[in-house]
Amino acid sequence: MALVPRRASAPERMDDPHLALDELRAALAGLTWTNRRLGGTRALVTALEPYVAAAPPDRPFEVLDVGTGAADLPLELLALGRRLGRPLVITAIDRNPYVASIAAAAVAGSATIRVVCADAQRLPFGPRSFDVVTASLFLHHFDEGAATRLLAAFRGLARRAVIINDLRRHVVPWAFIAAAARLLRRGATYVHDAPLSVRRGFTPHELERAARAAGARATRVRRRWPYRLVLEIDATSDA
Repeated sequence: MALVPRRASAPERMDDPHLALDELRAALAGLTWTNRRLGGTRALVTALEPYVAAAPPDRPFEVLDVGTGAADLPLELLALGRRLGRPLVITAIDRNPYVASIAAAAVAGSATIRVVCADAQRLPFGPRSFDVVTASLFLHHFDEGAATRLLAAFRGLARRAVIINDLRRHVVPWAFIAAAARLLRRGATYVHDAPLSVRRGFTPHELERAARAAGARATRVRRRWPYRLVLEIDATSDA
């Protein structure tokens, strides 16, 4: 296998709407672990922090989190807002009603996170509804054409920026997560999907190309330790 293998197109089990609920819960727990232990949470918080810090303190900073999963990242973003003294209001969406119910239970104690069951390809929000639109470990589920269309839709919803936090395709993270998934015993779905997700991930060039094809004028792709990519699209240049 080359260090940067060809992008895989096989479907992930988590995309199966008929996946057993216990397997779904185990896979979501695995994703939360991945975010916390393998740099995903830090990558998103670091990217979003300058926007939150620069926001006016007299109104809530509005975030749309697409493909929220178990809503672990919205909770981390609320903690960022508290640290910076900026109120955040977060809308977290997932198209799977079971996942949305898990997310809603996870954020039940928060008055500023609402969970909506909605399809990212048919988002029920008006133009410029949010300061920032985020999506983590989400875009790699789509081929490049669909990813481009999603980025174009996200741009239309954002007043400040679109931030995509996803996997960098490389043989090193593929081998590591394949071994770690088995050792963690997070369930058959996570064992299957975790290495496949890396194979479905992007290179910096591919992510930049999708953003440009989506009509973005000002973009930046950063590599984050260990093998994360963060795409930032400046939505103010579209205003």
